[in-house]
Amino acid sequence: MSLVVRIVLTLIVLALLPAYAVLASGEVTSLSFTINPAGGPQGTPITVNGQGAQVGLPVQVMLVTDGETGVGAMALVQVMPDANGNFSATLTVPAEATAGRYAVRAEQRNAQGALVHYYWISFHVGPALVPVTGGWQSSSLTLAGVLAALLVGLIAFQGVRLALGRA
Repeated sequence: MSLVVRIVLTLIVLALLPAYAVLASGEVTSLSFTINPAGGPQGTPITVNGQGAQVGLPVQVMLVTDGETGVGAMALVQVMPDANGNFSATLTVPAEATAGRYAVRAEQRNAQGALVHYYWISFHVGPALVPVTGGWQSSSLTLAGVLAALLVGLIAFQGVRLALGRA
């Protein structure tokens, strides 16, 4: 096989890697949302507008004491995302919430109850503060990127080895 054919085949493989990475990782979504307001006293309604939810799985939107773990749910609303993965919900800060930092958290779980993904934004009971965000980001594209880099390195190594062998 000539060097030109090998280069063309390498370029084809490299062009197809992004498509393979998406297919290998399944449905790529990134759950996120905004809230309004970012803080308020007990009884404040919190409007949640989100995107990136997996269609067909309910989204649980809650006011919790810990955004990373979801512990301490004080208010909970369950909504279904639309066909584009968008969702909206309204939570109300309960009367028993004391002044301090809480989190509005949205999460989706599969039929077996395993966490698919989540996202949270801080909410301050009392005067509004700058929100802190967090979430769990999928690593499948990172893995695909590492595999692609290894493949490119292997192909380049073979090409150099073959080129030096013919020189």
